[in-house]
Amino acid sequence: MNPQKVLRLSLLSLGLAIPAAASFAQDTSTPPPAAPAPDAPPADAPPPRRRGGYVLEDLTAKLNLTADQQKSVGDAIKAGRDNMRAIRGDDSLSDDDKRTKSRAAMAATKAQIRALLTPDQQAIFDKLPARGGPPPAPPADGAPPANPPPSN
Repeated sequence: MNPQKVLRLSLLSLGLAIPAAASFAQDTSTPPPAAPAPDAPPADAPPPRRRGGYVLEDLTAKLNLTADQQKSVGDAIKAGRDNMRAIRGDDSLSDDDKRTKSRAAMAATKAQIRALLTPDQQAIFDKLPARGGPPPAPPADGAPPANPPPSN
């Protein structure tokens, strides 16, 4: 066979082999994003904030509040939040004073809510975490936690 023909056939077969090999190569492009769950927040939504304090819907579910109790407890929660906003917004207070007043306001809100409950509800309420999250788990060895939560 003619050397030129061999060269042409080699180049032709090489030209056909490269695209074929590329089609078998692993796809390195990023996969399309998974469809969000129907109840998921939009992708551009800010991350959810952990709520501090009491949430009426949570207390209603956990304590089985009556309609009258829901109104009274809701009013106490709103007053407590308004008080906390006022404390945070008071630029005349030092950080230590804000912290002290905030703790007192939280304790007052807790006492107001507790006073609106029946004795059975109070027993459940007293076991609930005050700041919206679960209480810290005790260490396995039974020792007190290294950083106990502030008492209300």
